[in-house]
Amino acid sequence: MLAGCGSSRQIYEDIALSRSRSYQSWLGRRSRNSESTDVIRGELSLDECLGIALVNNKQIAAAIADKENARGKITESYSLALPKVNLNGSYTRLDEPPGAGFGSEDNYALGARLSQPLYRGGSIGAGMRAAKLYACMADERIKEVIQRVIFDVRKTYYDILLAHDLLRVSERAVELSQEHVKDVRTRREAGVASDYDVLRARVEVSNYEAEMIRNRNRLHLLETSFYKLLGVSQESEMEFGGELRYQAAEPSFEEAVRQAFADRPELIQAELEYRLYKENLIASKAERRPKLDLFFEESYAYPNPHDSTNMSWGDSWVAGATMSFPIFDGLSNRGRIRQARAELAKRRIQLSDREEAVLLDIKQAVLNIRDAESFVKSQEANVKRAAEGFELVKLGYREGVNTDLEVRDAQQALLRAESLHYQAIHQHQVAVLGLEKATGSLQPPGETPKDRQRQAPKAADVEP
Repeated sequence: MLAGCGSSRQIYEDIALSRSRSYQSWLGRRSRNSESTDVIRGELSLDECLGIALVNNKQIAAAIADKENARGKITESYSLALPKVNLNGSYTRLDEPPGAGFGSEDNYALGARLSQPLYRGGSIGAGMRAAKLYACMADERIKEVIQRVIFDVRKTYYDILLAHDLLRVSERAVELSQEHVKDVRTRREAGVASDYDVLRARVEVSNYEAEMIRNRNRLHLLETSFYKLLGVSQESEMEFGGELRYQAAEPSFEEAVRQAFADRPELIQAELEYRLYKENLIASKAERRPKLDLFFEESYAYPNPHDSTNMSWGDSWVAGATMSFPIFDGLSNRGRIRQARAELAKRRIQLSDREEAVLLDIKQAVLNIRDAESFVKSQEANVKRAAEGFELVKLGYREGVNTDLEVRDAQQALLRAESLHYQAIHQHQVAVLGLEKATGSLQPPGETPKDRQRQAPKAADVEP
């Protein structure tokens, strides 16, 4: 009864009450305009957005919290080698004095025991090394999360810039179609256009307005996702400075692979995990080796521990060494060693698989950059040609040379060329960003990549 025996219904009722309190708390903050997250307003550059995300992003905060867990494991590993001291005390009440009336009905004892492990078959060193490896894995997880956040922020920022450009294209399409309606009405008044031509031109305006509304809604959705990435309030109203720009890139596949094998957090984690399970195998083998400990124990008791008839406090001590050697444990240790070897072989295969996955990421990123560069170059001249063609057709329509259909075709060709041009530049920037992610070279603003100074593992380290 003291442990509690609540039903699942009670648990869900408690959760519902907690969620209701959280909602009421949010309503209170909103009414006071004091949300727990920051409200950002004004124009921000990409570097400024990255700085905000690295401070406020919840994923990074959670990864940093894991680092404290790793520090705890390192501290815990010291206990394998450090001495242990235990204090104990007891009081015993007897129904009658022992020894034919000699002794005391009340017995007290206070004591302390010190033990120091000397040899545990190699498990002490393996445990301490494993804890440090785990701490390094936590560091690499933080780096992985930071790089993922940087990638998401930059990618979404580029998406927002593209959405702004496409919105401007659709707004210009509405303006051009409205101008065309005026030209058609002028021609109808002159008797060279019909009511159907006017109606068709107005339908074209409505179509472009619908496209403009879709682009504006897409922009708003991207902005709300971006605020979530930055960890700021949805009440923020940011202006995104900068524009999509094309900058030629000539990636080297071999150099990208070299950098990825040195800096990619996922690969470093896989390497650390392999070494962690190698220490686990060492610890498993240590269980079948002898164990040697030193101990010292002192006690202070009443009656005197050396003479139970002496009704006074006295002390005693004992010191020595203990050794144990396992002879047969029912094959349990052999089973654990076999499992540890299998886990080590599994981690070696996973490390190789991750290397192959990184190679695939780099190859795809390099191909994406090359395709995007061809896309950009094909669209640069196309926009100029489409603009010249549209101006010629529009002038010809006013002079009665070209038809309404030709004007609409030329306008659609121009707008599509402009949209494709912006999409090509965006695709190129995202492809370059993808290569940076594949090589593990994404860095916070203002920082430069640091050499990891890691040595390659010896041949014996990569054998199962």
